[in-house]
Amino acid sequence: MKNNKFSIIILTALLTLSMMLSGCTFINNLEVKMNLKNEQFEYIKQNKIDKIVIQNVRDSGFRFMVTNSNAIDDIYKLLSEGSEVSKKSSLDPDYIFEVCIGDEVKEKYQYVVGASERDTGNFYNEYKAFSVSKNLENTIMQNLSVIRKPRDFQYIYYQSILKVIERKKDVLYNDNKVGIDIGTDSDCLKYIFSADLEEFKKNLNKTLPNVHMVNNNYGDFDTVIKVKNRGYNSTTFKTLITVENKKDKSFESYYIVAEYNYKDWDIKVSEPDKMPQDW
Repeated sequence: MKNNKFSIIILTALLTLSMMLSGCTFINNLEVKMNLKNEQFEYIKQNKIDKIVIQNVRDSGFRFMVTNSNAIDDIYKLLSEGSEVSKKSSLDPDYIFEVCIGDEVKEKYQYVVGASERDTGNFYNEYKAFSVSKNLENTIMQNLSVIRKPRDFQYIYYQSILKVIERKKDVLYNDNKVGIDIGTDSDCLKYIFSADLEEFKKNLNKTLPNVHMVNNNYGDFDTVIKVKNRGYNSTTFKTLITVENKKDKSFESYYIVAEYNYKDWDIKVSEPDKMPQDW
């Protein structure tokens, strides 16, 4: 009698486990069919990957390897939750991902941080494109304890440039072709992303027509506005912005000091060529 009861208990447990497993499979299949999940990155979950190498496109020195299994699993989860789409983003990529087995690169992808274009993929290779959460960039930064992104970077960086352009707007309007050069701002390149740049360009054109980003075409512009960060911490951000006018051969330097005061930034722009005492 006892043996029969024990057998019934074992059978019930096995049936329950079977139903749970089949239920998980059903839910997984449903998520895949509804394009809420994809199975293209299952090889990462299967522990066949030794490392993921991530390279910042704008800053060649910002290259690192993710080898921790928990960190790799975090990346897998975000990628598997991405929806497969028919086309990739039109924006320039911010990162290149190399998924490696040993020293062999199994897959290579390009990633656009925070891209929000409708029905376009911000994580893609030449074969497939996926729309993945912007939390992927947060996951990258969380695994880089040595990197400290400045507070409100996308606001304070671009707003400082706009304030100088507003100051010089009347002069720059005179049939000048104006270029903004951020390509040598080495301390900040790792934080500059295509989606933020696109928004900045829209704000630029509201302030000043015929202004473009310098991209290896310095000689095409009459006036070049160059940006170079001079240090930052959690409450202070310093930037040197120079304005070179090739037509009248003038050159001016503007010293920007921004201080964070209770949920807002106070941005101060110096007079031309006048360095503040606390600089």
